[in-house]
Amino acid sequence: MKRLAVALLLVPTLAWANLAADAERAAERVLVEENVLTVYFTANDEGRLTLLFGRQVAGWQIDAVLKKLEQDPAIRGVTHTQVDSDYCPIR
Repeated sequence: MKRLAVALLLVPTLAWANLAADAERAAERVLVEENVLTVYFTANDEGRLTLLFGRQVAGWQIDAVLKKLEQDPAIRGVTHTQVDSDYCPIR
């Protein structure tokens, strides 16, 4: 009985724990598909992304990435900006 109670309490926690990882994997996939590699990104525990695009990234590329990210169910929201510095390409 105790095991059942513990399992019922842990299941929502385990599902919540993967939101950040799922959002980051989805972002990596979209960024590589769009060939936007000079970007810094991170996801919080709720699956919301923050992206900092390097100065080499064109506006149309940013728009294409954001459009795809907004359609991905793993991503719960996006905050972005373009900065004046460059980043090493993501791998």
